[in-house]
Amino acid sequence: MVKVIADCTGCLHIRHPYEMGGLAFSLSMVWAQAFPFVALQFVEESDMTTKDAITLFLIGSFSVWLILNVAFFYIIDISYLGTFFGTQTAPQYTCEYFATSTQDYQWWAAVFSNWLSYTKSIHDDVKVWLAANIDRWKDEKPDWFNIELISDEFLPAAVIEAEGGKYRRQSSGFMREIIGGSDKVHPAPQ
Repeated sequence: MVKVIADCTGCLHIRHPYEMGGLAFSLSMVWAQAFPFVALQFVEESDMTTKDAITLFLIGSFSVWLILNVAFFYIIDISYLGTFFGTQTAPQYTCEYFATSTQDYQWWAAVFSNWLSYTKSIHDDVKVWLAANIDRWKDEKPDWFNIELISDEFLPAAVIEAEGGKYRRQSSGFMREIIGGSDKVHPAPQ
């Protein structure tokens, strides 16, 4: 579904690792421009006027697309150029976001606003980080903190018992436990 949206709209946000990824997005954009010319070769030659009109339309459309892309890449911040050709996956991006964050709310967003499977390689780091900070967060109650979003596997045993033991309330719900997801918006680097 995301590829169809990318092909039809060229929405630049779809190059994010949580969607198509940079390289797949760029290849999809080139494919979307080339494929109409390939499809045109299958038009029967009995109606050459129509085929010529379609060819002119496609050349015009491609020319406008090319000019707008050149202008776009000329005016953007050059540091974003790599995002159009990157091969970073969603789990890699999530772990990098966790590793490069500097604030608790950013670490929280990296781990608990994404699929738990994305953070599998850093689960031990998450456990250490939670154990070191959870008592402070329970006292301070920051807006982003919700202990119900934390799976029991990350919490120290004493915290699980204080929250009601194995019957503690978790807002993640049955489906989240099955698929390991979240209904939160993807975090953006700060």
